[in-house]
Amino acid sequence: MLTADLVDARRKDGELLLRPLDAEGRAEAIAIATALLDDAHALVGRRRDEVEDAWGAATAEARRPKLAAGLKKLAADACTFEASSEADPIALRRTLFLAAAKARKEGTFDRAALVAAAGDPVHVERALFSDLKSEHVLQAPPAVTPAALVESWELGQAQAVLLTAVRVTCELSSSSAGLVRAFFAKLKFHQLLFSAERTGDGWTITIDGPYSMFDAVTKYGLRLALVLGALRPLERWSLTADIRWGKQRDPLVFRLASTNEGASADAEPHLSDEVRELVAAIATQKGAWRAKPATAILDVPGRGVCIPDLELTKKGSKDVVYVEVLGYWSRDAVWKRIELAESGALGARVVFAVSSRLRVSAEALGEDAPASLYVYKGKMSARALVTHAERLTQCRP
Repeated sequence: MLTADLVDARRKDGELLLRPLDAEGRAEAIAIATALLDDAHALVGRRRDEVEDAWGAATAEARRPKLAAGLKKLAADACTFEASSEADPIALRRTLFLAAAKARKEGTFDRAALVAAAGDPVHVERALFSDLKSEHVLQAPPAVTPAALVESWELGQAQAVLLTAVRVTCELSSSSAGLVRAFFAKLKFHQLLFSAERTGDGWTITIDGPYSMFDAVTKYGLRLALVLGALRPLERWSLTADIRWGKQRDPLVFRLASTNEGASADAEPHLSDEVRELVAAIATQKGAWRAKPATAILDVPGRGVCIPDLELTKKGSKDVVYVEVLGYWSRDAVWKRIELAESGALGARVVFAVSSRLRVSAEALGEDAPASLYVYKGKMSARALVTHAERLTQCRP
C-alpha cells in the first residue's frame, strides 16, 4: 500500500485533490510500470540493491517523480525478496569479528585470510550481511501486468489519504440489496466503527477514522483504507473524509465518488475468523441449532440499524435468532444496541456478543427484551451463544 508521502496531490480551498492521470500521464505510467516489471523479471536472483538501482535508472527521467516512486513502492511490495544464505549471518559475523580482533592484537590481521579460514570466500562474503534488507535476493517478480500495477497506484492514492482520516461519510445506493449487505459485511469484517442511516433509496454511513480515537492507529487506518475497495462494486457512491494532512496535520476535506464502473456480483460473505470459528463450532456440537452468515439488515427508521453477522435457526422451528458480534472497539455501539432493543422496534431476536474489555454488564439489557447481551472473555463460546439463543426463543421478537 502507498504511504501518505507518496500521494500525488494538491491543496485547494480546504480540500485535498488527487492529481488524476490524463491520457499522457497514463501512457507514462504504463511505460514506467512496464520498465519496472521487465527489470524485475530480468533480475531474479539479484540483490535488492541491484534491483532498486535498475529501477532508479529506469525512472530517472520521469515527469512525475511521485508517480514513479509510488509505482516502485507497489512493484517492490509485489516482489518476493528473501535472504539467500542458509548460514546464520549473526553467528558468522561474531566468529569473524572475534578472529579479526585477536589478529589485530597479535599484529597478524589479514582480512582475506580470515575470510578464507571461515569457509569458501565467495559464500562467506555473500552470507556475512545477508540478513540486511538491501542484501535480500529477488526470488520472484510481481505476478501483475503493467495496467494492473497502474490501477493499484490509482486505488492506493486514495487509500493512503484515508490513513489520515478522522471520519469518513459514505453515501451509497444500489439496486442490489445483496451488494449493500456485502458492503456492510466488509465493514464488520474489518471491525470498523460505523453508524448507518436510511436516506431515501440509499444509505448514509459514517465511519470513524483512526485519528478520531487515538493519536495514530496504523492497524485501524489500514482497515479503513480497505473500505475503498469495498465501495467500488456498488453502482453509486460518494465519500467525504475529514483528514489531517501533512506534518502539521492540517484539517482538510477529501472527496471521492464512483465512476459508474457498474456493479459486480460478490456473493462471497466476508466473515471474520472468529465468526467463522463460531459457525464451525456450532456445527460440531451436532445439536438442534444451525448457524449461517446473516443476510438481513435490521433497520429501525430514526433509531438506528443493526447488521447481524450470523443467523441461528433451530431444527423443527421457523424461529430465527440473529447474532451481532460487536467485539471490543466501541462501547458506544453496545449502548446504542441496548437502546434499540429496549425500544421494542427491532422486530427480531438478537444476541449481541460483546467483549468484557468494554466493561458492559450482561444485566444492562433486561430479561424482557427480545435481545441478549453475551459478554465474553477472550474467545466466544458456541455453547454459550446457543444458550442465549435458546432463551430468546421464549421471548416475543
